[in-house]
Amino acid sequence: MAASLLAAGLAAYPVFTAGRLAPLLGLLAAAGLICALLGLLARGRFTGAALFTLALEYALAEATGRVPAGSVIGYAAGLIVVSELLLWSARLPRSASADRAVAGWHVLALAVLAVAAAVLAATVLAAAGLRLPGALEAALLGTAAAVTLLALPWLLLRRSIGLTTGTPATGDGDGDPPH
Repeated sequence: MAASLLAAGLAAYPVFTAGRLAPLLGLLAAAGLICALLGLLARGRFTGAALFTLALEYALAEATGRVPAGSVIGYAAGLIVVSELLLWSARLPRSASADRAVAGWHVLALAVLAVAAAVLAATVLAAAGLRLPGALEAALLGTAAAVTLLALPWLLLRRSIGLTTGTPATGDGDGDPPH
């Protein structure tokens, strides 16, 4: 339920700020929302399509210059939360309710992840306005950004493997505990 409501909000925001592009963004919003709902029904299989479509919709609205630059912080956090909710719903058993303690930890992890996404988006915005004095500083900043962006999916995948298998995410990557 929360994933579909948040996805609807993310889909609607760019449409209301789009001006002449509203019909095109409305189609992308509908497609993104349909993919999010299918992701709930198909146990997470359409999560990537939902995120791609919603992100494309926001990027097109942002390219028109009609959305404030700071809105990317909330939108990025919202996309991360929708992604996690869709993937979390795929792991929930259909017949039984989730244990309250497990659900509490997932909600806490989701809140921390949303804050981290907002901080990362704010950092990118701050870095975009940064005027570096030389090529060396720019190269170092670009390298640090590339390493961070490449490390995030790997870290999230390790965390996901540990959550789905119930084993610590410290092993050889196959989900089995260390030998």
